[in-house]
Amino acid sequence: ELHRIRRSIRSATFRRHSMRAVLVLLALAGAAQAFVAPSARSAPKVVAPAVFDDYVGGQGAFVKDYNFDPLGLAEKAPEMVPWYRECEIKHGRIAMLAVVGFITAEYVRIPGDMYQGMSVVEAHNALLKNGPMYQLLFWIGMFELIVTIPAFVATQNGERAPGDFNFGMGFAPKDPEKFKLKQIAELKNGRLAMLGFSGMVTQSVLSGHGFPYVY
Repeated sequence: ELHRIRRSIRSATFRRHSMRAVLVLLALAGAAQAFVAPSARSAPKVVAPAVFDDYVGGQGAFVKDYNFDPLGLAEKAPEMVPWYRECEIKHGRIAMLAVVGFITAEYVRIPGDMYQGMSVVEAHNALLKNGPMYQLLFWIGMFELIVTIPAFVATQNGERAPGDFNFGMGFAPKDPEKFKLKQIAELKNGRLAMLGFSGMVTQSVLSGHGFPYVY
């Protein structure tokens, strides 16, 4: 019986000491917390600006923005984003012209017997066979080099906006918001034209039929 009483006393003493140790640790932790600067504890998280923030074209009809970049090219090389936008605008403009030209060639042909009585795809192959297409490639390629290299340097140096050749600016709206809408319209029509022209050419080659390229 005496042994059990002694054991109970030791157990109670151990619990009291343990409780005191816990209270001392909590008091020390509270004191240490008091020396922490309030700004360090409550500083809000700063969200880094995205590379898309300075560009239009991510606005959708049913969502606020989508910023389609599945390969993450813009985030991997933000310094190249102005040139990416330059390329997108240029390819969109070329595609819009190509759509108009592809349809026009169904009904209007340049003089010469070799280009009559054939589809647009067959006329393209004839141009390759007889040589004029190579001349077009050479001269257009030379013009592209002469224009593109200075444009690339100026764009990367921030001296010009992507796609800005100061052409037709007399028709541009003076209001910045309206001008932004025009930029969005050009981008979206260019994107649609790139997809549309690819579909038109594919359908023409596979089916052998011309406009409206649906059968």
